[in-house]
Amino acid sequence: MQTYYAIPCPDGLRQNFATLVDNFERGVKDPQNKLLIAVANDYTDKIIEVMILGNSQMMDTQSLAVKVLHNVAGIIRATAHGLIKQVLYKMSNQEMAPLATQIRARKLVIAEQEYISFPIPANLAQGYKHCFAAIKAGDISVRPMLMENMLAFSDLANHYFYVESVKPLKLGLITRKMADLGGVTINKASHAAIKKLVPQLNLEELQGFVAYLEPFFVDVP
Repeated sequence: MQTYYAIPCPDGLRQNFATLVDNFERGVKDPQNKLLIAVANDYTDKIIEVMILGNSQMMDTQSLAVKVLHNVAGIIRATAHGLIKQVLYKMSNQEMAPLATQIRARKLVIAEQEYISFPIPANLAQGYKHCFAAIKAGDISVRPMLMENMLAFSDLANHYFYVESVKPLKLGLITRKMADLGGVTINKASHAAIKKLVPQLNLEELQGFVAYLEPFFVDVP
């Protein structure tokens, strides 16, 4: 049994990516920069929407927690979109192909539903499930454990969604340093938000958080 973090893929993104992959496989000579940038931006936005902004839905819109989430979402979005444009807009189709391959590697299909996903190690999946069960039962003593799990999860998401996407691209020295700095910026913003957010959540907010997050953890035989 393998646990995945799985985000349902929107139809528009799925269709655009299918077109992009088909174009690469058929060796279409027209530049694919514009389409790949659009796909990469939409892909990034969906991840931010679900992994960061979605957590604020059960909270008071004027609370500090919501402001923290929107702030980190803005930092990640601006950093990622800026790098996507900077890195991809001058690349040839051949140079961009590894990124399309990497995005495809994050696709999971279950019962004809496509997901943006990555695998969760067994120990982290079990840690999350333990925290989920305890919080649903009204036990908030697991809050420190939940925060540690979230920090580990943030590192994992950064690895699969950012590091693994950038690694196969042939970048110049300056662009590679920019990309590496972007990854560090995103990870630091995520960690800072988690450390600020989780300790202040009350039981009701934690239970709302669990109700939102738990369905994204999918066990696949």
